Amino acid sequence: MTPRPARAPAREGARAGAPVRLPPAVTPLLARLGQLGDARGVAVYGVGGCVRDWLLGRSRLTDLDVTVEGEGPAFAQAAAKAMGGTLQVHPAFGTATLQLPGRNPRRRIDVAGCRKETYVRPAAYPVVARGTLEEDLFRRDFTLNAMAVALNAARFGALADPFRGREDLQRGRLRVLHARSFLDDPTRILRGIRFAQRFGWAFEAQTARRLREALAAGALGWLNAGRLERELTRLLQEPDPAACLRHLSRLLERAR
Repeated sequence: MTPRPARAPAREGARAGAPVRLPPAVTPLLARLGQLGDARGVAVYGVGGCVRDWLLGRSRLTDLDVTVEGEGPAFAQAAAKAMGGTLQVHPAFGTATLQLPGRNPRRRIDVAGCRKETYVRPAAYPVVARGTLEEDLFRRDFTLNAMAVALNAARFGALADPFRGREDLQRGRLRVLHARSFLDDPTRILRGIRFAQRFGWAFEAQTARRLREALAAGALGWLNAGRLERELTRLLQEPDPAACLRHLSRLLERAR
């Protein structure tokens, strides 16, 4: 079972809201989402990969991941009414996808309520329940994907970084959030390889050891065929899929 979030050592900016320089092209959209959150009395955050990309100076203008401290689908419905576009709700997961109007077919917002996850057995789909922002970030794959940016007007652009993801990002370091991460979700092994090759990052020492241990235990074989196929397809869609496959081959060889 997944452990509870460990408290990170206090660091300047980790909890106090160090500002993030947001891409000018996407700032009006983010501000609008924050205004909708203010009107509904809920906290709204950009979260995950888009925050990582903004900190890297990359302008992510298409897929945005948004988390709210409340009901994600209800907020998505309000956003769809205010901003137009089409909405697809996924009740089983408590999420929704808003496709905004415009020429870019990938300009969408994935909305979810803050949630926590537990795994009843390795590689199983998680059991999801409502959680706090910190619990929501704790369920992510790596610390540099476990950051959020506040969108409400009073704290617009403030960074929530309870697990020192910004520091890992600056060091180019892939670090899991807890010891069972690769066992709970072995797809994180392939995801980590993709990030390592795409960005030139390296696995932190303990994370590398835990990855080898998971491979030695046969963790990739625990995944059902559909999940494994999806992750391998994403790996083959990377800019240099051959390098990703070589990386995976080396890891498998070391795990023997």
